[in-house]
Amino acid sequence: MFRSLCFLALAAPAFAQLVWEKPWQEFHASPEEKQVVTNFAFRNTGTAPVTIKSVKNGCGCISTDLGKKTYAPGESGAVVAKFTFGSRRGGYRKLITITTGDGTKQELNFVVYIQDPLAFSKSLVWWRAGQPAAPQEVLLTPAVGMPVRVLGVVCSNPRFAARLEAAQDGAGYRLVVQPADTAQRESAELTVQTDYPPAAPRSYTLHARIK
Repeated sequence: MFRSLCFLALAAPAFAQLVWEKPWQEFHASPEEKQVVTNFAFRNTGTAPVTIKSVKNGCGCISTDLGKKTYAPGESGAVVAKFTFGSRRGGYRKLITITTGDGTKQELNFVVYIQDPLAFSKSLVWWRAGQPAAPQEVLLTPAVGMPVRVLGVVCSNPRFAARLEAAQDGAGYRLVVQPADTAQRESAELTVQTDYPPAAPRSYTLHARIK
């Protein structure tokens, strides 16, 4: 759910001369990426120079850069926008307001979904001592737009078995965990290894306990 601004009905660009290539841009990112940088490209399609008077951001998390202010007929340019996440998670829609010398305004939409690449239905599976050692499942679901694959699972305690399977709906994985028995209190860490992000693949830790 967006935490910043209410959605507004989209209208055709209001500029008489500047035509924007993609005034609405949407991205999916993981927290590890820390920021998203994009270009809002435009072109002066009119017959007179256009001066961009101001570029205003609705949030301190957005920074922008404009190479120059005045663009001749037929000339192209771009507003470079950077969204720095900080501790933010979830979906955000940020507006960048462009004002030209004649007072015309254009709103650029910068939409970013910041999600963990892999979501877990639970982070702990447990059994009471003495109860049946029935297998338990954890669902592992990749976030939308995240090409993450689970490569394997490593268990710290050999008395717990961990088996990875494809989910029945094909969207993600099932991790099946089962203790050898529940005769005594024990615990284990389950390390889920992935291939994402490619530059520094992330691992996740789940826990199994007999209480």
